Amino acid sequence: MKMHCHIDYCDSDRPWLLLVHGMLTSARHWLPNQERLSRHFNLIRVDLPGHGKSLPPASMDDLTADGLVATLEQIRSGLGIDRWFMCGQSFGAGLTLKYARTFPDRVLAQAFSNARVVLREYTLEDMILRAERLERLRTLGAAALRREQFHPRFAKRFPADLRLMLCEDADGIDAPTHARMIEVVVPQLSVRGMANSEPQMPTLLINGRHERVFQPDRIELAALWPQLQIVDLDGGHSVNIENPQAFDAALVEFLDGRRS
Repeated sequence: MKMHCHIDYCDSDRPWLLLVHGMLTSARHWLPNQERLSRHFNLIRVDLPGHGKSLPPASMDDLTADGLVATLEQIRSGLGIDRWFMCGQSFGAGLTLKYARTFPDRVLAQAFSNARVVLREYTLEDMILRAERLERLRTLGAAALRREQFHPRFAKRFPADLRLMLCEDADGIDAPTHARMIEVVVPQLSVRGMANSEPQMPTLLINGRHERVFQPDRIELAALWPQLQIVDLDGGHSVNIENPQAFDAALVEFLDGRRS
């Protein structure tokens, strides 16, 4: 399984920062942040499998949380990076947090934004709705993607040109890959009920406080992980797009003091 990498390399003395997007978007999700962050870090923006420029996996059986983590580790090793910073958004946050639990010695520090996947718990109603969602994706294919809650066409606070680009990317996502992520990978990313789930390295949550459904998770994470640092910003689920300057400033300030 491979992920296409968009690399902004400038200086061998700069630390590396991996940026991982969520579902129904692509590496272009980070375009509002790219210029400012590249002044401080060498950036790696990945396209998840079946998203952006990444092909679907050759075998869906390979598409698991562990398989995705292993792919990120192959990217790090292949680029000869000793340790790097990580930042994930939504599904991507669940993935980067799992990578950091698996390879704590490879992560200098990490940040993430709104990601309900981290504490996801499925009630009977949730499982029924998920089954209906999966059936739509399997029956309607690409047409069902446009009905998904986080399709960029519903993002009212995105710049118009970026929303158009991300809509094009979302419409091109491989529907079977998307369905596999929902069915198999998302449940594997939750830390609910997991003993010793607190990260072993400095961790920052950049919270888009206007996403109401995430705020109970923000409160629970603060209690569950006492060492977690939190910055609350005006913005919603994609706070890095809706409030990019404040997002970048918070991320740079947090990571800059943790270069070694």
